[in-house]
Amino acid sequence: MYGLINKALKDMIQSEFGEEQWQAVFEASGIPQDSFLTMRSYDDQLTYALAGAASEVLGAPVEACLEMFGVYWVKEVAAKAYGSLMDATGQDMVGFLANINGLHDRITGTFLNYVPPEFQIESIDEKHHRVHYISQREGLTPFVVGLFKGLADHFSCELEIQSQEPVGVDRGEHTVFEVTLQ
Repeated sequence: MYGLINKALKDMIQSEFGEEQWQAVFEASGIPQDSFLTMRSYDDQLTYALAGAASEVLGAPVEACLEMFGVYWVKEVAAKAYGSLMDATGQDMVGFLANINGLHDRITGTFLNYVPPEFQIESIDEKHHRVHYISQREGLTPFVVGLFKGLADHFSCELEIQSQEPVGVDRGEHTVFEVTLQ
């Protein structure tokens, strides 16, 4: 993953829990450095080590930490760094999710070897939707839950996730969410 992700995780821990907690997370992670170059690609295991250490230090399940990070990503990182792209991607959450692959395509040239996740949305009716999250990476579905919650707040709508079911894949993960948006 890119340094942008690791830096944002560091920033979230510092802003939500303080510098002392960040230092504890950093030490528990066993990673060699705590500064990250935004555009540099780092081994995914480094990010997973940070998430695991955050879970350990903060006394919360790693899934809860990843979900919190997803909300933070939308509110603090995406809205500030990519606000105009977000605005151009959709006027509501359904439109945004329908066009998010295009947003990822636009930023692909910015990051070398960028392999974004894919989202597919099926509208069952005006309020009920099925969202497919497909990624070559494993273990990030809780982060996506946080993204959904952050996007619901961003678009001033109410989100209810009725279910999230994994789909068997050979590599990565594929999760199908049944959601209601109002």
